[in-house]
Amino acid sequence: MKDPKAMKQRLKELEKRRDELLKELKELKRRFENKELSHEEYEIKRHGIEREIVEVMDRLVQIQFLLGGGP
Repeated sequence: MKDPKAMKQRLKELEKRRDELLKELKELKRRFENKELSHEEYEIKRHGIEREIVEVMDRLVQIQFLLGGGP
């Protein structure tokens, strides 16, 4: 993906997904604290969400670098 316009669009999509995942994580914590989930369910789901957040953040950094916003 070398088209700057496409890269900027992908950046927006990834930022939106990151925000969605952070909301999911917050909601998951709320459900756990309200005893709607067992500790095991909470840990499994949290791990999956956190793993996806790391992947999304990695892609965000890569695109930002390619667009000239990196270090």
